[in-house]
Amino acid sequence: MRIISAILILLVFSSCFFNNEARDKKKIALAEIECAQTIKINRLPISLYGYFPDEADSIHVKIKRDAKIVENFIEKIPDQITDSLRHIREYMLNREIMLTDTVFLRINRSTEKKVYNFRYLVRPHFTMLSSGWGCDFYELTVDGKIEEGGDVHITKPGWDIINREDLKVYYTRGR
Repeated sequence: MRIISAILILLVFSSCFFNNEARDKKKIALAEIECAQTIKINRLPISLYGYFPDEADSIHVKIKRDAKIVENFIEKIPDQITDSLRHIREYMLNREIMLTDTVFLRINRSTEKKVYNFRYLVRPHFTMLSSGWGCDFYELTVDGKIEEGGDVHITKPGWDIINREDLKVYYTRGR
């Protein structure tokens, strides 16, 4: 009885690990159809590295569509630092952006960042108990450089990751 139970358990677990190519091809095809039908994103995450709130309190955003500026506004950037070693502040651009749009971002009087070529990609989705494929917003171009991950990184000129032992000095200087 134990041998039969062990064999059944082994078969159940092994079925989870063996690759079923036909099933995967079907999931990939469905994800590709979903990606082909997707024409916009509803929000764009922006990470600011190295800026204190008094150095960058707002962001100027322009969205260009079909040779026209359809949005032109300034919004406050949250003050909260979400990662002290990388000195990250997060801003979410909650606007509908077409995949063919170009977004211009500027912090204070710094150089304007040009963000375009938004792309959804078919990517694997793995969990503890399942695997599959899905359509994810994962790629964009910032100033001519392709970025993966679906978010924009704006780094203060000359800034670098803080050494753990320098945290206290960095966060207390001039404050």
